[in-house]
Amino acid sequence: MTGRRIALYLGVGIAAYLATLVATLPASWVSRGIERASADKLLLRASAGTAWSGRAQAYARQRSGPPLELGELRWKTAWTSLLAGKLASDVAFGSAGKPAHFEVSPFSVSVQGLDVSLPASALGSFAPGLETFGPDGVLRVRSDSLRLEDGSVLGLAAIEWRQVRFARAPGLPLGSHVARLRGGGSKVDIELGTLDGPLRLSGSGTWDPKAGLRMSGTAAHDPQAPPALAQFLKAVCANYRDGRCGFRFAL
Repeated sequence: MTGRRIALYLGVGIAAYLATLVATLPASWVSRGIERASADKLLLRASAGTAWSGRAQAYARQRSGPPLELGELRWKTAWTSLLAGKLASDVAFGSAGKPAHFEVSPFSVSVQGLDVSLPASALGSFAPGLETFGPDGVLRVRSDSLRLEDGSVLGLAAIEWRQVRFARAPGLPLGSHVARLRGGGSKVDIELGTLDGPLRLSGSGTWDPKAGLRMSGTAAHDPQAPPALAQFLKAVCANYRDGRCGFRFAL
């Protein structure tokens, strides 16, 4: 056997070994990657499967107390997409009937068919100012198509907060509301609206990486609304008057 043929056999053997090694990377690699990308605000535990096809239980880290359970995260990645210079993966969360499709390249991230429901109490992990109020209800995040690239956000998304409640106001239903997001470049335009309930919310604002989040609007209620709703708005709004409360904030 010639030296060239020996070298060829060794090369094929090494390539096969590396391919097998990559194909069997444990799901914990994905878990660690997501935790680092979220600055440890998201935690993945009880991972099973491989980095290409697996599942894990997702939690949100809280400032106090045990992590908040969010649901099961499942993923299936097509390794052949690497040949096109990107990573394509179908990701399902919780009870979502259809997985969202993610494509990650060195310069962009795109997602199609996103429809995720989360407990609203998770807001305390990502917006610490809300934690003291004890948010409750259901968050639903939807987007048919969204793309992040080179500091730009392109596409539409909606964040619904259904059955809004706060632990600071037990027994007081505040309805369901929505934030509609439109990304057209370096900033995201936001429009607030009400889906149902005794509290009417309206407003608008923007978000961009440099200036952060800036919002303004009004919260109002009908005269027939429960008296507890008026008391709640008076407690959280210094300029409450005639059933209306104006707000403005920047984060």
